[in-house]
Amino acid sequence: MKFDGRILFLGTEPGAVAAQLQGQDLSHAEAGPLRSDISTDEITPLPILLNYDARLARYAHTGTMIGDEKPIYENAIADGGFAVIVAGKRYGKGSSREHSPLAEKSAGIRLVIAESFERIYRQNCDNLGIFTSTDFGLIERIRADEDIALEELVAGRDTLAQAILRAGGLLAYGQDKLKGAKLRGVMPDGPLTLAQKIVARHALDVEGIDWDLSPGTGGFVRAGHRFIHEYYTAMAAHMLHDRFGQPLTLFDPKTIVLFEDHLSYAHRSPTHLKLGLLPQVRELSEAHRAFGKEYGLTDHGYLLGEDGSEGISHAMMAESYALPGGDRGWHGQPYAPLRRGRMLCLWRWDNRHGQCLHDGRHPADNGRKPTCPS
Repeated sequence: MKFDGRILFLGTEPGAVAAQLQGQDLSHAEAGPLRSDISTDEITPLPILLNYDARLARYAHTGTMIGDEKPIYENAIADGGFAVIVAGKRYGKGSSREHSPLAEKSAGIRLVIAESFERIYRQNCDNLGIFTSTDFGLIERIRADEDIALEELVAGRDTLAQAILRAGGLLAYGQDKLKGAKLRGVMPDGPLTLAQKIVARHALDVEGIDWDLSPGTGGFVRAGHRFIHEYYTAMAAHMLHDRFGQPLTLFDPKTIVLFEDHLSYAHRSPTHLKLGLLPQVRELSEAHRAFGKEYGLTDHGYLLGEDGSEGISHAMMAESYALPGGDRGWHGQPYAPLRRGRMLCLWRWDNRHGQCLHDGRHPADNGRKPTCPS
């Protein structure tokens, strides 16, 4: 594998990054000590998260600080023809936003070399098909136009990461390996924690992955529900449609839940107002809602006639969907979310005892048997 493109050293020597953006190719020594602790908040500053497609390339690293300056301007990495970034320790720290490696990839970056990486950033790179390495010996070999073996690029990574990278990313891997994956149906021997039992119960048997479910290892499980919020829905839709075409055939769409909760107060945000971001917020919301509508997905959105949303995604999933025993309640009956104004409650009418199983009654019904909203 060859990396056709330039190498950008994020060095701290004054003027070094600017010189590279202007067309000079520097050595590691000339670029100076490498900048460490580059965060995802610098790679893609917060306002940039309102972009979700190829436009992300424009903003890659526009928040990265070198000394007291932000030398990387819009489109600098894409226009500079860079394919490799070199940095110091703990590269990709901060929030787990997938926008950061996607912005880098969209700008042409195919390999990041650093002294160390934060785990979630590195996994996001794996999923997008971006290689990451701590081998600084690759730099001169790439500049010499040497063909780097794929096995060298994945060496030292766990079995799952290697498999995903060999496939070209998680979507390509899933298309090849996960479409026909079945539940393993076998519990490990010996004592297990509750978490281990839940994982084992939903673990998939995937070709090429001999997963023993031991702590610190990775594999695939079949989730009872999957959820996403508006910051990511449009980006996910963009990548899925780009890979598989449109319309998609979604697996078990009734178990996919959408939430519009992160930007429900954007119209009150001084930052959003000052920077004129509300049109982009609306675009993000429209793309989120369009995806849900196209595929008939459950969508918890904004409240009608008042500020706010139906609830916070993580809390609502825990309170309303991720229930003991999977998607079935006591006596094998399904649970259902019941919304009453701003209240979300789980209920199931118990015919044997003649009462609601939420503290004996549903507050909004004054103890009366509620009507199933579905």
